[in-house]
Amino acid sequence: MNAVVFDGLPGLYRLGRAVVLATPGRLDAVHAVATATAVTEVSQRKLRGRLDPASLLAELAATELAAVQPSAAEPARRGVFLASRRGNQESVRRFSGELASGRRSPATFSGAGYNIVAQSAARALPAHGPSVVLAGRRASLDGALFLAALRLRSGAVDTAYTGLVGWVPGEGGPAGGEGLCVLTTLTRAAALPEAEEPHRIDPSAAFEATRAGARPLGELGPEEVAALRRIDAAAGAPVLVGAA
Repeated sequence: MNAVVFDGLPGLYRLGRAVVLATPGRLDAVHAVATATAVTEVSQRKLRGRLDPASLLAELAATELAAVQPSAAEPARRGVFLASRRGNQESVRRFSGELASGRRSPATFSGAGYNIVAQSAARALPAHGPSVVLAGRRASLDGALFLAALRLRSGAVDTAYTGLVGWVPGEGGPAGGEGLCVLTTLTRAAALPEAEEPHRIDPSAAFEATRAGARPLGELGPEEVAALRRIDAAAGAPVLVGAA
């Protein structure tokens, strides 16, 4: 069942095929939660480059999703909506420390650094519509899905790429960290067959605070577990691409 409805928001929506990327240290934890969803292993070596690891994960996931599930929508009608509790905060900190005296850091602005994660995915798709990142402890896949549904409902986009990116830095930069990226599509849909029951999402619950303190590199946070459970429940269901 990949149909979704949101409390307080008219309309029916469908989750598409999901792509899950995880670094080696996260694989066991991911497989323990997502039993019906294929997971692609990404080595830390692939996460060394011009971008921070979180943005690279999003870019790789977008490239894979575009290959396995092409969208019929025009690039201008595609949007990206990602949740990232940590985002690329480590890169923002490093950049801030290298600024000349008197210059303002992008960390001064709430979403400036984190938006690189969504922009990286948008460039790979390509998606020229809205690109939005939910950052912080209340960032969740359900929250990103709700924002995507609002844009779909308004007619701003026909295909919304939604997901969650998590990265826990370790010793020695990217080589010592662990990460996870979940990326799927959300589209508007027509009426359901009588036998199909939709997933119901309460937007207020999607933004409830999570108690996620420090944890081992291989352990998943509550927002990551929730995201994997959401897409795993829809795995294997018929896929509808494009707005109804």
